Amino acid sequence: MLVVLLICISAVSAIGQASWQDLSRFARQRQAADDFRPAESLWREALRLAEKQPGLAEKQLAPLLSDLALCLHFEARDAEAEPLAQRALSIAKESNDQRLTGLMLNILGIVLSGEGQKARAEPVLRRSAALLEEDSLDFARAANNLAMLYQDTHQYARAEAEMTRVLPIYERRLGENDPESAQVLGNMFSILAVQHRGDEGEPYLRRALAAGEKVFPGSLKMANLQVCLAALEASREHLRDAARLLETAIATEERILGPEHPELAHTLACYARVLGRMHQKTEAKNALHRANMILKTSLSDVK
Repeated sequence: MLVVLLICISAVSAIGQASWQDLSRFARQRQAADDFRPAESLWREALRLAEKQPGLAEKQLAPLLSDLALCLHFEARDAEAEPLAQRALSIAKESNDQRLTGLMLNILGIVLSGEGQKARAEPVLRRSAALLEEDSLDFARAANNLAMLYQDTHQYARAEAEMTRVLPIYERRLGENDPESAQVLGNMFSILAVQHRGDEGEPYLRRALAAGEKVFPGSLKMANLQVCLAALEASREHLRDAARLLETAIATEERILGPEHPELAHTLACYARVLGRMHQKTEAKNALHRANMILKTSLSDVK
């Protein structure tokens, strides 16, 4: 509780004294640390100050808008994020800046996918990748998001092809121990595992976990990788190991995202399936009921 209080005090102090550039930097630091609410407040204040800045080129607002939209996406508030992402894209198009337009399309694609609008998101992400310089990290990020959309829509060959293209770019640009590179390795495992090729995907996951243990233990990113490892263990009938991994991931997600986040619901549903296979029927029923209640609430919040 003291840590949260200190973060809030720090954020308030920063808002009172800093420029919009400083606030953006503080917001990025908080977001990287999975502190999404303080990050959101900082992004909003940075945007407010930037909009009042005399002589500020409008195209400088687009990244601020998209950063706020992305933060809202992490908070599972994509319906709120979409108007911001659309405004950022409109500014980028009017500026005739191809790279900026590609970057803003990527954020819009993420938000649309988060809203469940996969059919709208796919051409947006494809256009994003097409506009960005091939072999750049910008391109790799758009292609990674496109790969995950293909996985979500059961286009597994396309998903694997995109991920095969982007993994070497991440490794060259960021290195294997970078948190973002580790997440992409985990994504490759996920694409292979859903095709019942978990053994083939395991080396990618092990590399990601090794990076996580060194660089980002206890984080939301690590929880995502633990869910992947739990799926692998469950596929090998190591159900107790899978359950323990999911319990750890659930605790992390509750701490960081709160008790009503849809991501937590998905992990609880995985946990319920594992408990059911362990014949712990009451515990499995309770976990699944909680997951369904979270998802029901999140769907009712979408206008």
